[in-house]
Amino acid sequence: MKNRLWSGFRLVAALLVIAGVAFAHHGSAVSYNLGKMVTMEGTVTEFQWRNPHVYILYDVKDDKGNVVNWGAETHSPVVCENDDGWTKNTLKPGDRVTISVFPSNVGSSRGLLAKIVLNGKVIIDDVGRGRQAGQ
Repeated sequence: MKNRLWSGFRLVAALLVIAGVAFAHHGSAVSYNLGKMVTMEGTVTEFQWRNPHVYILYDVKDDKGNVVNWGAETHSPVVCENDDGWTKNTLKPGDRVTISVFPSNVGSSRGLLAKIVLNGKVIIDDVGRGRQAGQ
């Protein structure tokens, strides 16, 4: 009986840990304000082509003229490549972009990528496709 109880406890503990990790990773609605979109123009400083999500770092000027470094996460490299036609060379430091994100709920300069325009061409528009980045 004691072995059964101990095994049941370990199983429940393992399931709670797995559920917590899954929720933390896919908690876009918790991390980002999906009811608000912010659009800005900026300059790419870094393009991180890695799992679990591609990440774009870029500089924008705030309303006082100060440069603020923003970051936007999107899909995994596989999804970006297969669905969007991106490669690890799609964006590079110095590229000027117009970018729309769902901003962070905690007020940091981070967001969930919704749309990006490079050289006048839309290279991703998750809102127009009815899906949200990062999912």
